[in-house]
Amino acid sequence: MARVPFLRVWKCIVLVGFAAGSGVASAQAPASASAQSSASVAAPVKPAAPVRRVCGVNSSAPTPAETALNRGDFSVAETLFRAVLAKAVNDEAAQEGLIRALIEQDKVDEAAKNVEVWTAKAPASSLALTALGEVRFRQGNLRDAYIQFQKASQADPCNARAYLGIAHVNGLAGFHARSKRMIEQAYALHPSDDEIYSSWIYTRPRAERLVLWNEYAAHSAQVSEENRAKMKTNLAKESLYHASDCRMAPTSPVETKVPMVKVMDGPTRFVGWGLDVKFNGKERRLQIDTGAGGITISRAAAMFLGIQRQDATKTGGVGDKGDVNTSITHVASVKIGNIEFTNCAVEILEKWSLLDSDGLIGGDVFDASQLTLDFPKHELRIAPLPLRPGETKPSPTDDAEPAPHDPYVAPEMAKWQPIYRSGHDLLMPTGIVETKRIQDPSAWKDKLFLLDTGSESNLISPAAAREVTKVSRDESMGIRGISGEVDKVYEADKFTLAFAGLRLDSPSMTSIDTTKLSNGVGVEVSGFIGAPALTQLVLHINYRDNLVWCEYAAKK
Repeated sequence: MARVPFLRVWKCIVLVGFAAGSGVASAQAPASASAQSSASVAAPVKPAAPVRRVCGVNSSAPTPAETALNRGDFSVAETLFRAVLAKAVNDEAAQEGLIRALIEQDKVDEAAKNVEVWTAKAPASSLALTALGEVRFRQGNLRDAYIQFQKASQADPCNARAYLGIAHVNGLAGFHARSKRMIEQAYALHPSDDEIYSSWIYTRPRAERLVLWNEYAAHSAQVSEENRAKMKTNLAKESLYHASDCRMAPTSPVETKVPMVKVMDGPTRFVGWGLDVKFNGKERRLQIDTGAGGITISRAAAMFLGIQRQDATKTGGVGDKGDVNTSITHVASVKIGNIEFTNCAVEILEKWSLLDSDGLIGGDVFDASQLTLDFPKHELRIAPLPLRPGETKPSPTDDAEPAPHDPYVAPEMAKWQPIYRSGHDLLMPTGIVETKRIQDPSAWKDKLFLLDTGSESNLISPAAAREVTKVSRDESMGIRGISGEVDKVYEADKFTLAFAGLRLDSPSMTSIDTTKLSNGVGVEVSGFIGAPALTQLVLHINYRDNLVWCEYAAKK
């Protein structure tokens, strides 16, 4: 999963403001546009019951083309699938495999053109509809992807990959129980499909999962030797961890407030808002970053804290210079105000000067609670999540993994915005439009933007920006993230952005390629809603149920 830490931006720029010049517009976008800009993540529509049919189990071994695809040899897979189609033009399995190979090589436009021709010729083909769903998924059009996967499962109730596609959309939308059922259905139909098998392993209880992954790493022909070695190393580390790692101590309050403090780079440069965090009694100041996961600290901070490195690994983020070396260690006690977490994994960036602060703390550290980031009051608050119907409070010392659940929207959270989530990444359904066409519902484009309090700028991808405005190269702007400097930076002209019932009229916005992030998440991420927007809000997050509420109070 792609890590998206803070961005460092240099050059004197005017930060993008909200509509009316001072903040988020109190007025909603037009009703029809609001529906698009919210791109609501409603519960997936229940599909019509398929025609009953007895399905056989497909246990056929992967073809050479499928093996190349599974092993990550995507260009080889493309060549092999094309060779099959040259001899058997109507081989639908090869056509669907070719679409996947193109997607994996970032040839999404080519994949889209191919599958649209295919579905036009064979609109009732279950595999064609599945391939169209896979393209729409990668494009970030998750609602349409879901519709195509449903159509595919109705056209052929024995199509395992259609159920896998439904599971993928359900998982991002937070419907984890439904996702698990769909994966189990797919596995029952086609257990020898490597992607289905791997997805099924993830649904198993932890002890069984580790056994299955170890067997897979040792014997599967569907994994490259390079990845096999990485898997074995990671599994050796994973076996040392427990589900109870980094859990709030029983003595910690279930509801509390912690002051936010300024994070400075030197005496004058304000970096962002952070928290004073104690590691085994020694304090460092970490920036609050919803675009990062867990706790990451600088090499200098690790030396000050006397933290001993345990495992070497790599991480990446914004930037075009590749992944960087990191180390993972476990800290017995991590205290934030009067909250204490025990046995927490902490990632250490080994290269000097990658951060403008001592480190980053992701919002997902508090994912077992309702999290509120009240930037106007400079206050972080946590409170208990609402109990689901029939649920009892779990024991804080329970080492068992929680059963998968679908989102529960408590009555008091009825106005919260459903979002998509991939790991720690919060993906906000967002609408963009040419500003002069704001009242035209057909002009709005549905996109997904990352909620990233650690980003010093609001950002948009060049591809998304070109759909609503002009884009030009900006040679004077420099952006750097965990993975170094961004090679090409652009500037998008005026357009309007809307999310969670709020509107942002942007006179201009920095634009960078988001392909690496999109590949990591698996869907197109069209930009970042960063600190200039989010620090004007009270941001409420419910990680468990994929819900966010953005409050804005106009300045008096």
